[in-house]
Amino acid sequence: MDLFDVMWFRLLAGALVGLALGSFTTMLSYRAPRNISIVSPPSHCPHCHTPLTKRDLVPVASWLIEHGKCRHCGEKLGLRYVVIELVTALATMAAFAALGFEPRLIVALIGIVCFIALAAINIERGRD
Repeated sequence: MDLFDVMWFRLLAGALVGLALGSFTTMLSYRAPRNISIVSPPSHCPHCHTPLTKRDLVPVASWLIEHGKCRHCGEKLGLRYVVIELVTALATMAAFAALGFEPRLIVALIGIVCFIALAAINIERGRD
């Protein structure tokens, strides 16, 4: 039995990859409509602009540990961060379960990120 064919392994891998992609998707959906580069500046609090450390960037966990607030200024960060990360993780888990570890998975993951980022932008901004 190949480890890559075991469903629990696919789901675990999908969850971990999905959380990382969810963090990227959150950043993308925040920065793209504001014409902010996705490369620079580094991730920072949208309120106090303090650069985030590795501790602040752990998907879902850092938001839960800090009770949805910035560790530096205490301002609320909102549910959008954790919701986008979780939705991306769930969609990625589904893709890993359905497709396994094969090249078309990459195409599916790109589609997932794009779709969720566009949905988040549309929900936040509505029709402009």
